[in-house]
Amino acid sequence: MKRPEALKHAIRLVLFVIPLAVLGNVIFTLFTTSDSGFSAIINLHPGWLFGAIFLSLAPWVLAAMRVAVWNRFFNLQLNAKKIFEVVFANDVASAATPTAIGGGYAKLGFLIFHGVKPGLAASIMVIGSMEEYLVLAIIVPLCWYLYPPENIGLFNIIGDFFSQMPSSPSHIFIIVAATALTVLTLYAIPITRKWLIKLGSPAWWQRRILTPLRKLVSDFSQAMVVISKGGKRLFALNMILAGVQWGMRYSVFTAMAYGLGLSPHPVQFFVLQAVLFSMLNLVPTPGAIGGAEVGFALIFKNIIPPDILIVAAGAWRFITTYLQLIVAALMMAYLEKPRFGCKKDKKELQVKVIRDEELSNGTAQPYTPVKAASPEKQLVK
Repeated sequence: MKRPEALKHAIRLVLFVIPLAVLGNVIFTLFTTSDSGFSAIINLHPGWLFGAIFLSLAPWVLAAMRVAVWNRFFNLQLNAKKIFEVVFANDVASAATPTAIGGGYAKLGFLIFHGVKPGLAASIMVIGSMEEYLVLAIIVPLCWYLYPPENIGLFNIIGDFFSQMPSSPSHIFIIVAATALTVLTLYAIPITRKWLIKLGSPAWWQRRILTPLRKLVSDFSQAMVVISKGGKRLFALNMILAGVQWGMRYSVFTAMAYGLGLSPHPVQFFVLQAVLFSMLNLVPTPGAIGGAEVGFALIFKNIIPPDILIVAAGAWRFITTYLQLIVAALMMAYLEKPRFGCKKDKKELQVKVIRDEELSNGTAQPYTPVKAASPEKQLVK
């Protein structure tokens, strides 16, 4: 079974396009920032800078721990390498999709690739999102109530953010016309016309969409039943881990602000960064390119001195997104690289070659796992 092709494209996008986005960000910053802004970044305290980088990258460990919890509960038999591969895939794929879509489907694809049943893989993906949404729905409003940010009008910020989006009739007409032209062009090409005809066939939808969807819903329901019987404490544990994970991510600029000589209130800055990341879900560009900097400027314009606002936005964006994605893509490339340095690897490779030959010749024996799952967990396996 081949690894998800979409992830390969996402890795290429990160390793080639993201550096171009960084270069464009640097060029824009050069032309819009005063000398005092650059001097402030250059003189940023190294300790706080490394602290910000740590807060940006360390949450991967917590994300892997959350996957490991369900790995043990459902007896998925995923090793540490496969778990981190799933975690990195989630972040790498997020660079190739709008923020609202995220990289969850890459996580789903890799779980399936590593032998997890599609319904159970979808359950783990959805459960992970539920853990995050629930804990943030509790923490963010509570922190806002106890430590409301000063000089911040949330509705004004959201209104200003939407005003940056194209909403005039001319823009809407252009979008509709471009969509219609794209559909007509695709229909004129024989290969794409064949797929468009399939999309209009009820039998195709029944076979390729509805039947797998029913199986997925059935497996998901069984997984939730199993969790309700014996996994409530694990769900609560993962909510705590998710809270720490996103608390670190939403505190990256707090560390940078200390390094810039500002006096940020940690809880207030946590709330502001949580609001900022929530606003990025409204940006339709891959990885929220462009919209992130606009949102940052709108939220922090009354808190950060104007002469360092733009360069601070660029530095924050690099550490929280670009650096994170480049490191994740490099780690994925490393994990994907075959290793032939030891006898164990060579033996595993020989077994795989023999197995592939048996499968191609039709002589392969059915695979029987050594360790069987419990009857309850076999429902979802």
